[in-house]
Amino acid sequence: MTKNVRKKKSPGGRLLVHKAKRKTRNSHCRICGTVVQTNTLKDSKSGRHADRPYGGEICHACLRTTIQALDL
Repeated sequence: MTKNVRKKKSPGGRLLVHKAKRKTRNSHCRICGTVVQTNTLKDSKSGRHADRPYGGEICHACLRTTIQALDL
């Protein structure tokens, strides 16, 4: 059996299979792999990522270096 499936016995004696929900991971930077800081307390999907180019995709440090590299 996999880790996210558990056998559970019901009060009637039947054997049931319960599937556990997976825990969500924090989003990571695509370049360096560090955790991207996002606001998870807001309800709307648009409010959960940073309001900058590639917000929620790459971290602020990698974004700064890529923009500086493009300007040269």
